[in-house]
Amino acid sequence: QQQEDPDRSGIDREREPPRVGMPGGPTGPKERKPSLTSRLGNAMFGKKKEATPPPPKQNRRLSVAGDTHQSPIGDPNSRGTVIDQASNDWLRYFSLSNAGYEPDGHKKTNQDSFVSIHEFGDPSVSVFGVFDGHGSCGHLVSGYVKREFPKALSKSLLKAETVKAEPDLKAIGKLLNDAFVGVNNRLEVDKAVDSSLSGTTAVAGCIVGKSGSRKVVMGNAGDSRAIIGYEDAEGKFKVKELSDDHKPDREDERARVLSYGGRVEPLIDEDGEPIGPHRVWLPNMMLPGLAMARSIGDDIAATVGVHAIPEIMTYDITERDKFMVIASDGVWEFLSNEQVVEMVRACGEDGERAAREVCAKSYHEWRAEEEVVDDITCVVVHFQKW
Repeated sequence: QQQEDPDRSGIDREREPPRVGMPGGPTGPKERKPSLTSRLGNAMFGKKKEATPPPPKQNRRLSVAGDTHQSPIGDPNSRGTVIDQASNDWLRYFSLSNAGYEPDGHKKTNQDSFVSIHEFGDPSVSVFGVFDGHGSCGHLVSGYVKREFPKALSKSLLKAETVKAEPDLKAIGKLLNDAFVGVNNRLEVDKAVDSSLSGTTAVAGCIVGKSGSRKVVMGNAGDSRAIIGYEDAEGKFKVKELSDDHKPDREDERARVLSYGGRVEPLIDEDGEPIGPHRVWLPNMMLPGLAMARSIGDDIAATVGVHAIPEIMTYDITERDKFMVIASDGVWEFLSNEQVVEMVRACGEDGERAAREVCAKSYHEWRAEEEVVDDITCVVVHFQKW
């Protein structure tokens, strides 16, 4: 059972070069510009520049342009911190999700959700996923996907595949694809949740197979992420990526958005300077400003090529594979894949300690670099049999 937890914690990342001020990045003083939070507000809502702004913090990559003005404030139905844990002969996991931080004193609604089911119709079948909501109804969208995604998966099909000498990965991949797309289609017609300018990332999949043929099949739409931590022949821990971020400026993602008549470009502030990452825009409107090219929901963005079709990756688990980490970009914004793997490795087989330390580190980095802190979710799965 998921439960509220009084402790706060924080998260990690790879792929991008080190940021200024981060470990491994350039050192020395740099001229600070107004934070992305304030610059987004100025550009989107016409606020005037302050005559003498206070020393701001570095830019944040908001999921939606102007998101700080659109996020829900203190939804009483949202729990700030949620944990879940369980184990069996095959694996054990610890899941932790923390609400972020708003500097104006309002309670931050946690827009992240997760699924962690260690026995899904059979002890050898497990389902895990992280959903990072954005927009004014992002918490409702991610909550909807959390509820509906497991219902869209066939327990009987997964159970049939897990007992085979070699599970049919194409069949499982199709099952995941249909679940992503089906949940998105049902959300679009569900009037209880407004997904016109709200949505969620989704990185979710399953672990199946009997001993000696264990597989991970992972689907991804957006910029949450899943990785494997494994030990190489020399005893060093390495990273295997189970997902690839869908940023709008990724060549294939950009081409699709442009083919639908959309634009891919960063927001420009009042000084004519680009703010943050490339975003998806309608051809003649400053909407929606989405910082990812795939998601569930985001009905308006869907008119210019943003969709919920996941990329599917598969992986054969061996005795060298020690754990899997699935997390929202509250972790990956400031932590690399390698940093997260090293933090989990250093915690041995203590998944709770690993998730808490990753979340705590992520929270610390956000506070050090930004005026706000994104919601932070981390699921750590340790493999016990393969």
